[in-house]
Amino acid sequence: MRTFEVALWLLIAGWSLWWLVRPPKSKARAGLVAAAIVLLGVHVGHEGARLQLVPIYLTMGALTGLTAWRWQEPPARGSRTGWALPMLLVVVLLVAGALPALFPVFLYDTPGGKYAIGTASYELADRGRNRALVVQFWYPAAAGAQGRRAGISPRPEALADAYAAFTGLPRFAFDSLRLIKTHAIEDAPLSRARERFPIVLFSHGPGSGNRSQSIFQMEELASRGFVVAAIDHTGYASTTIFPDGHAVPVGPSFSWPVFVDARSTAMLETWVKDARFVVDELERLDTGDGRGLLTGRLDLSKIGYLGASFGGSVVVQALLDDPRLKAGLAQDGKPYFAEGTAASLHRPLMYMQSAAPYMNVSDAQLSQWGLNRARFKLAEQDHYLRQMRLFAGVDSPIYNVFIRRTNHVTFSDLYRIIRLPDAELMDVRRAHRIINDYTVAYFDRYLNGASPALVDGRSPAPYPEVTAIARNAAAGSVALAGPRAAPAGDGG
Repeated sequence: MRTFEVALWLLIAGWSLWWLVRPPKSKARAGLVAAAIVLLGVHVGHEGARLQLVPIYLTMGALTGLTAWRWQEPPARGSRTGWALPMLLVVVLLVAGALPALFPVFLYDTPGGKYAIGTASYELADRGRNRALVVQFWYPAAAGAQGRRAGISPRPEALADAYAAFTGLPRFAFDSLRLIKTHAIEDAPLSRARERFPIVLFSHGPGSGNRSQSIFQMEELASRGFVVAAIDHTGYASTTIFPDGHAVPVGPSFSWPVFVDARSTAMLETWVKDARFVVDELERLDTGDGRGLLTGRLDLSKIGYLGASFGGSVVVQALLDDPRLKAGLAQDGKPYFAEGTAASLHRPLMYMQSAAPYMNVSDAQLSQWGLNRARFKLAEQDHYLRQMRLFAGVDSPIYNVFIRRTNHVTFSDLYRIIRLPDAELMDVRRAHRIINDYTVAYFDRYLNGASPALVDGRSPAPYPEVTAIARNAAAGSVALAGPRAAPAGDGG
């Protein structure tokens, strides 16, 4: 909860308890009404009203009405009227405090790099495939850049619809999305601290994911001197919001990629073509960006690729297919690529793995997919074996970073948007710090030629939650870092 939300809740709670214990006298009641009105005005004016606080607003209205009704003669302590309404208010206050706490208007952690952050969205038309994509850039901005801070989405109501559909929660629960701000300045000029900046593509998860799902990473990379190009894979994202405001939902070509089959392979090929097209467009924008933002500022010799979930699967295949990509990082991405590709991968790859299975699938969901529990387990085992063959077979640097007390969703912002307590998971802010540290160190090494100890293949992991295994990363050695070896997991 935000500062004035907490203050308003405390005032209303204290007011309710006062009525419960000993109804206040007229002057005190007048003071409480005045204080509540002033605090409500400050809260709405400074922070913005939201649906999750409706119980607080209604409670304040009920208390004000009760005060006016009993202005001269407050109900006697212990009378039916004196006890009933305050008790009801106490129950309502419990709900009123829980809702904004579970669905907070949170602040993204301050990025650790030296650069300010800018963001800008481009619509890119692939006429050869009759396909339109949106790419949102997050980049190092000029120091002191002024302008409007970007929100979590240009159309938060459309994003709220998508999250509600994915989680099964009511839409009002995501009303807070419209109030969440990032650290980025919209359309800020790029920093002049260096002539050109390395690039990292980003691909989201399937169906429920979109380009806005992992802003915690977009901001960190931009603050560290990378231009991040976050791709919305139109028709496969939860919602793709175009610069003109229209939104495209998940399309008929999408299916949950459970098995390596014809449909998942078709999805993989489409997404890889999207990524290759975006690299083509980066070359065009660097030559002449009509908006003047990116012209001559992109280091096209240093392009990496980061993907989460199915986006991570796409990273591996794209590394195989496009020599312009110099390094890839797959977060909980299952190996949907074809057999026999391990010997063809000659560029660095990092697998970052959560500790829990990539999704907890109900029997009802399996039934919708035409599967049973046994067949789903076979798919999980097949993914694990494919990944192990890849890890054992390549001759290029390859990492497996296994992070305990995390799950598939940890690689996104969703646990910041919804604060559901889970004793089996570490605090999401710490998890994001670990994820960012490894991500930045990896791309610093393989795009910038730096030598961070975190990915040198020899140094122990500084986090007790992490086991990091590296092959071909340190003069051909096999290095083990961390308290104990761990399986690769079965990320999705």
